[in-house]
Formats: sequence, structure tokens, C-alpha cells
Amino acid sequence: MPQPVSRCSHLIQALDAVKKSKRCNMFDCTCVILTMQDLGYTLQADWLSAHADEYLDILIDEYSRWLQDNAPPLSESLAQRVARETGLEVVEE
Repeated sequence: MPQPVSRCSHLIQALDAVKKSKRCNMFDCTCVILTMQDLGYTLQADWLSAHADEYLDILIDEYSRWLQDNAPPLSESLAQRVARETGLEVVEE
């Protein structure tokens, strides 16, 4: 497994903010950098601009891993909630 790239602090959080903004395709490094700047992540945008050749590795490896590690807990489906609230058998999906 490759070692994480030495990078500036809060880069992954800045990437997550860009993703949540839905302003651009996350594979478009230029758009990601501009969106980071717009969202106030100027240090991270400047760092990423200087290390754009490493961006895809960061996105695919580190950010994807971070998303998995920080995923919200799975919630019950509508069908499970209705079954629980009406006293029916709750089926695990």
C-alpha cells in the first residue's frame, strides 16, 4: 500500500467540502482548486495547485479511504422503520 503523500493540513477536509458543494467533478483538478479557493481553503488550494500531479493518487487512495473511514452509520430503510413502528417482523436488508 502506498504511503500517504506529505501534504498540507486539512487537505482531505477541503476535498470533502468541495465534494459536498457539488460544484464540479472531483476528477477535474482545476475545478477542485478553484472551488477550494471559493470555499476559503486557500492554503489547501495553493498546495494542490503546486502538487497537481499527485492529485489523482490523493483522490483515489487517501480521500476514498477517508470517506470509507468516516462514512455515516447505515440507517434503517423506510421498510424497516415501518415494520418496526407497526410491530411487524423487521427484515435485515
